Amino acid sequence: MKNFLLSVDYELFFGSDSGTVENCMIRPVRRLMTELNRHGYKMTVFWDILHFYRLKQLEDKVGDLYYDRDMIEQQIRTLIRSGHDVQMQIYPHWLDACWENNQWQFHHNRFSLHRLWDEPNPDDVETVMGCITQARILMESVIRKEDPDYKVRVFRAGGSRVHPFSKLADALKANGIRVDSSVVFGTKSLEPQFPFDYRAIPRDLYYRFNDSVLFKATNGYFWEFPKESVLIPGLLRFVFYLQGLFSTNSLSRYGDGKPLGFTHRELWGHLWFNLGARYFRLSPENKTRFKWGYMMTMARDNSQIMLNSKNIGPDTIRLVRELMTKKTVRFYSFRQRLAELKVYDDLK
Repeated sequence: MKNFLLSVDYELFFGSDSGTVENCMIRPVRRLMTELNRHGYKMTVFWDILHFYRLKQLEDKVGDLYYDRDMIEQQIRTLIRSGHDVQMQIYPHWLDACWENNQWQFHHNRFSLHRLWDEPNPDDVETVMGCITQARILMESVIRKEDPDYKVRVFRAGGSRVHPFSKLADALKANGIRVDSSVVFGTKSLEPQFPFDYRAIPRDLYYRFNDSVLFKATNGYFWEFPKESVLIPGLLRFVFYLQGLFSTNSLSRYGDGKPLGFTHRELWGHLWFNLGARYFRLSPENKTRFKWGYMMTMARDNSQIMLNSKNIGPDTIRLVRELMTKKTVRFYSFRQRLAELKVYDDLK
């Protein structure tokens, strides 16, 4: 049996159609939670908290947004009551999002936290310090209704945009957050406005660091838990592509929106003209049974499987259910892993 840290990004789409909260967030996470609860396993949900922040700002003016906000809050509280873990994910472009013609209109100039101001003002959400601080306060105010001792302990930068980490370090320290889980080994973004390159980060299940996720530091203040990636040789990529053309697997998803172009290419493997070996993030989303089986065979014990709620579909749930039914995997949450490793002295 292999053990996996299971995380789920809890979010809408960011393209021309965000999709609905019901189909992109509530429905897929409810289905996944049902399967995990049946087997007694736990997951960590990374809550896109600035979406919730914006809903609270606008719900008095737009009645429909009240229902979105309430559905999210009730599901978050249900997750906590069921023993699952909820941690922080931040996409700062929500600060500029507008609700027009019954849908979200996005501007992506501030897709990365690094585009916010540097002033160390914890009350100003337009600054890095204030954004992380206000996000933590909001999360804790909701979750402490179910767990009075809850603290935000893990951070995830939206779209993997955590480098250069030095610009975020002071804000995370000020909020008592020592753990990041933003990077994927072997990946690189070609988006010129928001680049990243994680092809040379430490190839560890977790490691400690100080001011840069690119370099391991013995006894570093921060801990990095990368999302697992699997190297697929060029020939196998082509074989899996052909198998996908004739697969009877349903590759549909519950999410009903449209992805942001450059993040979609990063996720699913753009550059088919680069036919060599390539790293793919470990996830059952949109994977045929053949490709998923290979990736699970190659994945390391105690590595991290990451899902996006909006990309989960019926076959995703089926693949996860089969793993648990056959007792070939055990899933656990960040809360469980951090307690085991004694990352925080007060976490038992």
